[in-house]
Amino acid sequence: MADWVNTIIAGAALAVSVVTAGISFLRNRRHSRTANVTAYFHWNQEKSRVDLPDRTIKVGYNLVIWNQGPATARYLDIEVRRPNGGAPVRLASVEEGEFPLSRLDSGVRYPLQFAPDMPEFYEYSKYPTPRRFDLIIRWTDDNGRHERLIPLRRGKTGD
Repeated sequence: MADWVNTIIAGAALAVSVVTAGISFLRNRRHSRTANVTAYFHWNQEKSRVDLPDRTIKVGYNLVIWNQGPATARYLDIEVRRPNGGAPVRLASVEEGEFPLSRLDSGVRYPLQFAPDMPEFYEYSKYPTPRRFDLIIRWTDDNGRHERLIPLRRGKTGD
């Protein structure tokens, strides 16, 4: 009788080990096929120049798109909005046809001069400075289509 009990316990332990190994394998496989795209503002110590058709402006921030995941992000698109579901904001520094990016490999950062095409940004003496924006990032990886909403705030974070 004790041999049967030991055999059942050993079989159950083996089954639990196989299931655990299978789950672990699937999780690791899914993780290795996932791009983790995020974004942040990078403050430039010196303003950079953006040449527009009708004027030249100076901007102090870059919007940096960063793929932190192990997989490549494909068909990456961004949408900048005013906060809390506000109106879309066009970035004057983004060229026609620049997005969607065909690919953003693992570990790669893609900087954009942050020049929102809005009067509050260019006519700062008449309006309060807009600091908050929402960024919606969409991309595809080996696990399918993804979308992420990132609230952003401009502000100096270092010296």
